[in-house]
Amino acid sequence: MATHKSLVIHNLMEEAVLRIVDDVCEDDEASGNPRYSTSVECRMDAACFVLNRIPQRYVSSQRGQAHTELELAQDPQLFVDMVTLVHEGLRRVSAVRRSFYGGENTYVRSVRGPHFYLPTIKGRLFNGTTFELITDVEVQLLQDGQPVAMIDSRWQNPYPIVVNTAGTYLFWPEPVAADGEGIDRSFEYEVRVESVRYEPFRHFFAVPRTSVDQIPDALEMGGERRLPDLYLVPASGERLSQNRSLTI
Repeated sequence: MATHKSLVIHNLMEEAVLRIVDDVCEDDEASGNPRYSTSVECRMDAACFVLNRIPQRYVSSQRGQAHTELELAQDPQLFVDMVTLVHEGLRRVSAVRRSFYGGENTYVRSVRGPHFYLPTIKGRLFNGTTFELITDVEVQLLQDGQPVAMIDSRWQNPYPIVVNTAGTYLFWPEPVAADGEGIDRSFEYEVRVESVRYEPFRHFFAVPRTSVDQIPDALEMGGERRLPDLYLVPASGERLSQNRSLTI
């Protein structure tokens, strides 16, 4: 939720996703053979996983909220996608057993001293022939030809794009140690896709950062860097097959 003076902007999907997460967790707890970690921390992590992968619905008035809720009620496919993503998010979160999941221990970050805090890096991949969102490929985030380490094991690199993620990839690089506070540095990254279905693809970009000594709030740690939509060219045989199917 964001505010501007007397106005409030609210993302309705947050409430919808949290309701589904709670329902799935409560059903799992009542099953007698729970599959997921269902602490508050795990539920919030799973909700964030889903919200980063679905369309957002922002409203600034009660009238807009009523209209958008009606729209959501009439979109059963979106509901199915959300439930599927909730299960996927809970599976991933449950696979990472950490001291701050379900316990009273406070999570103490291992990061100490000045660091560069990187943003989440988000983008979409399209088929350059059909202009459809791409699925069933892996996207790599590289620096100097090597995979970039992620902030923790809940973030994947390479990132697998599947049907439910609708062509979207998402990375969060780990903080990088700095020699001091207030140092400016440009991080040069590469997005790479290698698949038998598409011609080799590489996209280069830079992220400027300034080092800080104090650990930022998690929600403000690095912000978000949204890359432009990227288009992959189908490999020769794949392109011929697609062109043939489009003319039938």
